[in-house]
Amino acid sequence: MLRGAFALWNLGFLHVERSLAHRLHKNMHFPFQVRQPNVYVMEYYKDTLWKGALIFLLCVLGGVFYFKSEKISQDYSGFFVYGILVGFWLLLSSMHKRHLVINHNRGCYQIYIKQRLWLEGPLHQIYVRLTAQSDASGKLFYSLIINGYGLEVLALASLSDKYEPMQFLGRRIAHKLKLNYFDYLDMSGHHVIRHWPPPEEDKELEV
Repeated sequence: MLRGAFALWNLGFLHVERSLAHRLHKNMHFPFQVRQPNVYVMEYYKDTLWKGALIFLLCVLGGVFYFKSEKISQDYSGFFVYGILVGFWLLLSSMHKRHLVINHNRGCYQIYIKQRLWLEGPLHQIYVRLTAQSDASGKLFYSLIINGYGLEVLALASLSDKYEPMQFLGRRIAHKLKLNYFDYLDMSGHHVIRHWPPPEEDKELEV
């Protein structure tokens, strides 16, 4: 199970859509596991865990070499101290395993931290989305994410320039998990809406 908790730590930058397709071939509900019919569970650690560890380690090592150096022209001690504190804070805030439960039997999703229920929300508030960002030349690169109210962004695949494969994979994931799917454009014919907010919430949004 520990291996699955790190499944979203995809550090590869080449052929991300192929990597995701391979994972979906092995597990059609990736990155979730089926706990019981219509109940999907994913356990994960935030990627800020390894980022915090990296920052902490680099600043500690850099600080050791800096303070041992006899030739110091400028004072950078504050930089290393700040980096150590930031890295330690990221480590501390990310060290607890999280569980995301999509429960279609109850019509909700739940976020657990340290085995305690942190948040529960209706299914229309969680979704799979294709996002896009452009480089300096205007070329678009696409990422697939799972996001929702109270949920940090969970990246399934990042920075691919292949729109159609990424769209296909995103719709496939949303179909298997029975979630809403949104294209990177706000107005798009590729949105797939399976869950709608109750009528009273629609009225509040109009106001």
